[in-house]
Amino acid sequence: MYIVIIGMGEVGRHLLRTMEHEGHDLVAVDASSDAIQFVEDHHDVMTLVGYGASHDVLAKAQVERADLVVAVTDHDEVNLIAALAAKQLGAQRVIARAQGNAWTSHMEGVRYGLLGVDVVINPRVLVAHELARIARSHGAVDVIDLAQDRLELVQLQLNEDARHLDKPLMKLNLPRDTLVAALVREGQLVVPGGADVLTQGDRVYMIGKPDAILQAEEFFTSKREARRVIIIGGGVVGGALAGSLAADGTEVLVIEHNRDTAEALSVKVPKATIVHGDGTDRQLLEEEEAGTYDLVCCVTSEDEVNLMAALLAQRVGVPRTAALVHRGDYMPIYKQLGVDIVLTPRAVASDQILRYCRGGGVQSLTSLEDGQAEVAELRVPRGARVVGVPLKRMGLPRGALLGGIVHGDRVIIPRGDDVVEAGDTVVLLLTESARPIVERLFRSRRSE
Repeated sequence: MYIVIIGMGEVGRHLLRTMEHEGHDLVAVDASSDAIQFVEDHHDVMTLVGYGASHDVLAKAQVERADLVVAVTDHDEVNLIAALAAKQLGAQRVIARAQGNAWTSHMEGVRYGLLGVDVVINPRVLVAHELARIARSHGAVDVIDLAQDRLELVQLQLNEDARHLDKPLMKLNLPRDTLVAALVREGQLVVPGGADVLTQGDRVYMIGKPDAILQAEEFFTSKREARRVIIIGGGVVGGALAGSLAADGTEVLVIEHNRDTAEALSVKVPKATIVHGDGTDRQLLEEEEAGTYDLVCCVTSEDEVNLMAALLAQRVGVPRTAALVHRGDYMPIYKQLGVDIVLTPRAVASDQILRYCRGGGVQSLTSLEDGQAEVAELRVPRGARVVGVPLKRMGLPRGALLGGIVHGDRVIIPRGDDVVEAGDTVVLLLTESARPIVERLFRSRRSE
């Protein structure tokens, strides 16, 4: 595919790395000569220095022949204008990132067809939705919805109090309609077999139907959903998160340092308690009895504030902490310092955009562990090698797992005798080494 990426910030560079590795024909555009110099030093792609919404710059990038144009600068208006102009110049598909509330509602993370732009993504709102799912879970540190919310992929941290450790997976009486999809040990992700065991310190990815996943979480941990939540930061993320949780009956306390923002949020989310103050003020946290809450979500626009607020909340007794990090290289540090849940809008935005770069009927794509694996939803075409073949004879390579089959209204967590039919949607977890074989198995032989 011929792809033009406008904006070489965190998201733009991440997309560039991923797409270059997959062999796409790429053009990187940024107004900063330093940003473009960095790209030229690290990537073998075409580059342009210039204002991404400029007609001349877009013409030089040859957007008229682009399969996809992605606008992910730090300015919403530039992204929207660039995407719209590229579309009018002939680009097949265009995507724009919009991070504020001006162009998307505080509850809507993805909009289609806005102003003629194919897809407008608000990663901050999508992060808020993910935090809300984590709050409703029983101890998960990450929750990903799949197959139109009919399947979930959750990540669990197995600490010293975790149950059912040191037993082979084949001997674990896991809840029906769940599978252990992957485990992460010492930073390395593997797709386990039946003889593998789970040990203290592992992180486990489990896939299954939502009700069954709750039972699976209880299988490993005694934690329950967060009924009382503190949110540090009342901006786009905090506002969307407060609205979602309060609507479900969760008791929500928001601490916001900007008075105008706090007052506006109190009108927008009347069921939440809004406090004007500093989330890194220990005395304020103690006055608000933060230690009686189940979860704190630190979601300001400043990474350092989020880290300090999370650590202080731990000190005053909050049992679970979540923090937003905008710089991806900070994530390991947050986790090493003891923050339970660390999310980044970069990963959310990248996952949303990458699905548009894949063929073969891919409906969604989620990257795991900084690209060590991915979860893909795809529609099985007629003539694919796997059609009508039982899972046990399908020939999936090591590093690949068939996690779910959607057949009409039925959702199946597959076992050895289950088969895939043409037109089904399947959910696959696969490592990079397994992807070429899996793509061949699920591709129609008529296209070869």
